[in-house]
Amino acid sequence: MKTRIVLLLLLLIPVALSAREKKSYAKHNKGYFFDAGVAAGCRFPKHNEPILLMEVYTTHGYQFSNTFSLGVGVATYNTETINAYLQTRFNLRNIDEKKSHYTYIAVRLGYSWSTWPGDAWGDDKGPLIDPRFGWSFYTPSVNLRWSVYAAPSFYQFNFIPKIGLSFEF
Repeated sequence: MKTRIVLLLLLLIPVALSAREKKSYAKHNKGYFFDAGVAAGCRFPKHNEPILLMEVYTTHGYQFSNTFSLGVGVATYNTETINAYLQTRFNLRNIDEKKSHYTYIAVRLGYSWSTWPGDAWGDDKGPLIDPRFGWSFYTPSVNLRWSVYAAPSFYQFNFIPKIGLSFEF
């Protein structure tokens, strides 16, 4: 339960802070950015039934231009892991105020630890590689940039295909 509360706070604090700012999200401006999102996927362990996973995450970083950003983030799968990662993102279009959508590619590299208490705490750990292909949209009526994506992730030596929804600030 503590893990869920901490993750909720990690997601909501940046949203509350950015709500005070009156900037347009029609394009990615240079400077600080963050995103928060959810993804659903399925893990396929050897000789076992597939396991449905729900990921909740947030990424914080710096937008160097309107086509390139670099950030760090934290995520969890079903509140059973803590995943720390570094993310690079390349927008495949030069974004301006007139275009309301564009495609992007992103790559996350990181490490994952289990949150199980007792003897097995931290035993379930390993690398995280998460390439993404997504489509970002701008909704001018609410000044909101959001994206959908597909990611063929590799998590603790397991393949996890997933799809997700992200809100960009």
